[in-house]
This record gives sequence, C-alpha cells and structure tokens, in this order.
Amino acid sequence: MKQNKLLYIMPECFVDTNLIEYLLNSGVNHQHCCSKVVGQLNSTFADKFAIGIIDKDKVQLGYIRECDTIAQTEHLTLMKHRERHQYLITIAPAVDKFVLDSAEEQKVDVGAFGLPSELKEFTDESKRVSSNSDPRFKSLFAVIKDNCEIRSLKKTLKYLCDNKYSSDSEQLRKIFVGN
Repeated sequence: MKQNKLLYIMPECFVDTNLIEYLLNSGVNHQHCCSKVVGQLNSTFADKFAIGIIDKDKVQLGYIRECDTIAQTEHLTLMKHRERHQYLITIAPAVDKFVLDSAEEQKVDVGAFGLPSELKEFTDESKRVSSNSDPRFKSLFAVIKDNCEIRSLKKTLKYLCDNKYSSDSEQLRKIFVGN
C-alpha cells in the first residue's frame, strides 16, 4: 500500500508511473508527457530537488543539454543537471521495450499476466490510462524485479531520495551500473 506521495519524482507516462510506484512503494507525481516533466523541473521544482523519468524515444529536449551523464546501462541513462539538484532518467527506447526485455531476460512469459508478448500490442496496453494502476503490470513487475536494470533503477531512486541534496556522483554511478 502506498504510504505517501513523492511529488519530486515525475514519470512521464502511465506504465512508467506504475513501475516507479511499485519500486518505491509510494505514489509519485505523474506527468502526461516529456515536456510536462521538463516544465515541472524548470518551474515548480526550479530551486528544489527533483527526478524526472522519461522515455528516450521522444524528441531530445533542450533540458538534456543542461545535464551531464553520470551512468548508462543498456536501457537506462542517469543524468544530473549541471546547476541544480535535479536528475533525469531516460529509458531507451521506451518503457514498454524495457519491461519486455527485462521479462525476457528473467525468462518470464508476460502472457501469463494477461499481457501481450509482441511489442506493438504490449505498447498499446501500456499506453492506456488504466496502465497507471493496472494490477497485471504490478504482478509482472513483482516477478521481474530481480532484473539487474530494474534493481539498479530501484536502488538509484532510493539513494537519491535518501540523499536529496548530498548525493555523490561516483556513488550514484556505482549503484546505477551495479558495482
């Protein structure tokens, strides 16, 4: 059960929100697109700690040019804004492919959760508003949580939440790449 809402964590799409809420066991500040995530980072959270989570298949936003890459895995890139206590995590090419690849690596049949195994159909399901809290996705996340990138994402988010204004980039890099 979600105990609180972490307004400073902003995923851009519905299934991203479901995944991040599952990993943190907490509500987050769902935004409806990349530009809204960046808009929040530049306005509401301009002088505050924040984490944006976006799919990388979208147009590169100007905000990214203000960030330095800390670490990268096959699907995930962790960046930090050069002047603010803000982080951006991109998922490549998008969360649906990331989840399917994670399931495949863990030898999990997504069909067992009532979800399609083909990318296009899976993407159609993940784009639905209901995927925000769809129990099929939550059940799938529970089974694939040991995927190395999903573990890294969870550990990175927890570290950042615990060290909002005092995180260490080298420590973050080690956590993110699993060292």
